[in-house]
Amino acid sequence: MENNFVYAILSYNRSERQLTVNYLQKIGIKKEQIFVFVQTEEDKKKYEEIIGNFAQIILKEASRGVEARNNILNELIDKTNVMMLDDDISAIGQLNGSNEIVKIEDGETLNKTFGTFFELCEKSKVKMFGIYPVFNDFYMERSISTKAPINTVFGILKGFKERFNEEYDTKEDAEICARILRTGRSIFRFNSLAVEADHRKTKNGYIDDWHQEENVRCVKRITREYPTVYKEQKGKPWEVRCIIKDKKIKF
Repeated sequence: MENNFVYAILSYNRSERQLTVNYLQKIGIKKEQIFVFVQTEEDKKKYEEIIGNFAQIILKEASRGVEARNNILNELIDKTNVMMLDDDISAIGQLNGSNEIVKIEDGETLNKTFGTFFELCEKSKVKMFGIYPVFNDFYMERSISTKAPINTVFGILKGFKERFNEEYDTKEDAEICARILRTGRSIFRFNSLAVEADHRKTKNGYIDDWHQEENVRCVKRITREYPTVYKEQKGKPWEVRCIIKDKKIKF
């Protein structure tokens, strides 16, 4: 199968910790398929020095992650399908026949897997997909959720017209999902695939205070704007819970 997508990674001030690029390069994904979007000239120089042999470094000024996400869409989405990834992914795994997670260790398999997902979405007229949010085979299964929000990994089909809402400093991933789900449209989530990732944590394993406070603020806003999609997670005011009943397809 000819590759019908590119990997696009947003990153800021972490030139020496590029887990996603290192993983993709290690398993054999070619430089021509990997785009890393940075926001400053200083970062561009550092990233080119460290990972320039493995990825194309694209400078698009931004002051927040949500703006960087939109920069990726504005630059690429009219040309190709896009796998939008965070920069902290150390592995991608999928369920095997014994329902155990096996890490994908060759680029051909990864490209074929995501390529198949794009083709299934195109046939179903679904414009965006994701994968299971937790690297845990106890919860994963061979199914496609059609009414569940996604995060961390976004497969976005060529020509996608939506953009992330820049009024949100965090939870922009939840907001774009709510916008789509509220209209009755579907988002595919492939529950047999998941990523191992650091996510945005401090060295002690906790989300920093600013992001936690902003998460709480954005949760209040998103549950107010999309009351038919989300409610606040009980005991976790920084998280939302989707209240739309999921519909699954065997996969």
